[in-house]
Amino acid sequence: MTPDYAATSLLFRRAGFGGLHSEIVKYETMPWEEKVDMVLDLSRAPADGSLPNLAPDRDWYAKWVDMNHFWLDRARRPVDQAPIQEKMVLFWHGFLCSGMKKVGDHRMMFDQNRLFRRHALGRFDTLLWETSIDPAMLTYLDNRQNTVGNVNENFGRELLELFSLGVGNFTEEDVRSSARAWTGHGLGRDKRYRFDPAAHDNGSKRFLGASGNWNGQDIIRLIVERRRDVHARLVCRKLWSFFAYPVGPDDPEVADIVTVYRQKLDIGDTVRAIFLHPRFRSERSIQGLVRSPIEFAVAAMRHTRLACDQAHPEWYLTAMGQRPFDPPNVSGWRQNDYWISESAIWAKGTMASHLRWLTYDRGDLDHIADVVSYNPRVYKISTDEAVSAAMVNYNMRLSSPRTRRALLDYVDAERRSDHGWGQQAGLLMLPLLTPEFQLA
Repeated sequence: MTPDYAATSLLFRRAGFGGLHSEIVKYETMPWEEKVDMVLDLSRAPADGSLPNLAPDRDWYAKWVDMNHFWLDRARRPVDQAPIQEKMVLFWHGFLCSGMKKVGDHRMMFDQNRLFRRHALGRFDTLLWETSIDPAMLTYLDNRQNTVGNVNENFGRELLELFSLGVGNFTEEDVRSSARAWTGHGLGRDKRYRFDPAAHDNGSKRFLGASGNWNGQDIIRLIVERRRDVHARLVCRKLWSFFAYPVGPDDPEVADIVTVYRQKLDIGDTVRAIFLHPRFRSERSIQGLVRSPIEFAVAAMRHTRLACDQAHPEWYLTAMGQRPFDPPNVSGWRQNDYWISESAIWAKGTMASHLRWLTYDRGDLDHIADVVSYNPRVYKISTDEAVSAAMVNYNMRLSSPRTRRALLDYVDAERRSDHGWGQQAGLLMLPLLTPEFQLA
C-alpha cells in the first residue's frame, strides 16, 4: 500500500464514511490540497430529495425509522459528493446536543438535523445562535420555560460549559446573567420559535465583565468577543479530536488550528486546516479513532451496496451504543473506548451477519465455490484467490498481512470441513469485522 493510498483512505474515512477501493485509487494521485478542497466542496452535495413521512397519525417508531433512513442513506453517498456534510451533521449532533427522549417530537428533531446540514461548514456563532433558538434545543434544555421571575438556568449554563467556553472559564454570575438574557426565548403554540418581550428580563446584567441589558444574541457575541481564545480552543479541540485523534485544549495541534478559527469562526476553514496539517496524516492519526456505530453502519452499507430499507441499521445501532437522534445526555457521545463493549461487538457481528446473508442470497460469491472434484475436493479458485474475490466484491483492500492470513486460514478450515459453502458465507461477513474496518 502506497503512502498516497493510505492518506487518501484516511481522508475519505474522516471527511465522510470511508472510501471504496475504486474511489481511493481514482483520487490517490490527486494533489493533496486539491483532494481536500474536493471533499469540502458542498456544491457537490445532492439535494435533500424525498423527506421522511412525519405525519402526526403515523406510528412513533415508523417515523423514527424514516428519519434514520433519510439521514444514513444520504451519508453513504460517494466520496466526491461531499459526504463531509453528513459527517458534520454527526459532529454537531454530538456537540450541540438535543435528544428524542426528552424532546419527544419527531419534527423538531428532524428539523434540527436539517439545521445542522444547512450550517455544516459555516460560521460557528451563526450556528450557535440558530441552534439556541431551535425548537428542539429550546425544549431539550428547558429554555422554553425560562421567563422573567421564573429563571431556568439549564440552557444558560450548558451554553457556557459545553457549547462555547468549558468548565472553569466562567463564573456563577455569568451563568445567572446568561440565563436572564435568554428569558423570553421560547415557543409559540405552533411549536415554532417565538420571542416574547413580556417574558424577557430587561434589567442590567453583568456577563464576562461587561454590563448591559443583554439579550440572548448578545451573550453569544460577548462569548466570542471577550473570550475568543478560550472559546476557540474548545471548538478546535473538539474538531481535531473528531477528525484526527483525541487531544487536550492545550496540545500544540489545537494551537495550530486556533489561529485559523479565531479569524472568522469559520468551520470550513478550520476543518481544511486540520486536513492540511502534517499530523493529520501521521500514524497516530491513522490509528487514532474507532468507528462509531453510525460510521460503522454507513461504511458497511457502502461496501455491501445495500440501502437502509434492506440493511435496517436501526435494528442494531442502539445495541452498538449510538441511537440516532438521541444522544445519551447533553455532553453527547464519547470516543474510542466508549464504543468497545461486549454488547457493541455482538451487535456489530449481528449486523454483519444480516448483511452477509443479503449478499449471499444475492449470489455475490457464487463463483468461489466451484468444485472440480469432491474426492479429493479441488477448487477452481485458490484460497488466496477466494479471499481476494471477497475483497474485490466488497470493493475493499486489506492493509494488514495478519488479517489476510486469518481470512486465508478461515477458508482453508472451511474447505477441509463438510461445509464448503461456509467459505462464501464467512467471506461475506468477516471483512466487515476486520480490525481495519473498525478504524474511523
